[in-house]
Amino acid sequence: MAQLFVQISISADGFIEDADGKLDWFTEDRTVEGFATETLREIGGMVFGRTAHALLAEFWKNPPPDDQSPDLPEQAGIMNVLPKYVLTHSALNVEWENSNPVRVEDLHRIKREARRPIALFAGASAVRAAIQGGVVDEIRLIRYPILLGSGKPLFNGCGERQVLKLTDERRFTSGAVMSKYALNDGDGKVPLQKESDKA
Repeated sequence: MAQLFVQISISADGFIEDADGKLDWFTEDRTVEGFATETLREIGGMVFGRTAHALLAEFWKNPPPDDQSPDLPEQAGIMNVLPKYVLTHSALNVEWENSNPVRVEDLHRIKREARRPIALFAGASAVRAAIQGGVVDEIRLIRYPILLGSGKPLFNGCGERQVLKLTDERRFTSGAVMSKYALNDGDGKVPLQKESDKA
C-alpha cells in the first residue's frame, strides 16, 4: 500500500489564500522550488479538489513562457503526465490529460494499487475531506513567514482533534519551513490516539 500525504503552502496565521484569493504572497525561493520538484519526482499520482484542479489545469497545460524558474519545464512535464485524481461528486469536464473524477472512499483503493506515494496538493476542502475519510498518512505544511490577517483557512474548525507526530523539518532560505507530520501509524490504517480517547 502506498502512502498518501498532504503537501500545501500556508501562511504563518493558517491561510492558504489571501482575502482576494491570491497566492502572490509566496516568497520567491529557489530552494522551495527545488523541494517541489523533488516531491514531484517521488510520487505516482496527485489528488486535487475540483476548483483547484480547474485552476491548475489552466496553468500547467500552458506554462507561461516568461517564467524564470529553471524547474518549470521538468515540473510541467511531470504534472501533465502523472495521474490526477479529482475529488468531486459530479462529472469532470476539465480537459487535462490523465485526470480522473473520484470520491474520498476511492482513495483507499488507489493507495492499495499504487506503487509510489500519492500527494494531495490542493485545496482546503479536499484536504479536510481526505483527513476525515482516514486516507491521509502524512501532512507536510510549508509555512511562509507572513501574516495575511484573513483569507481562506486550511482548517475550518470543524474536524476532530488528532495528535500529530513531527517527523522532519526543512528550512528554506526565505524563512519558510516545511514541517512533516505523521497522521497514521505508518500502514495507512490506524490513526494515532485522539485526545478524546485518552483516560
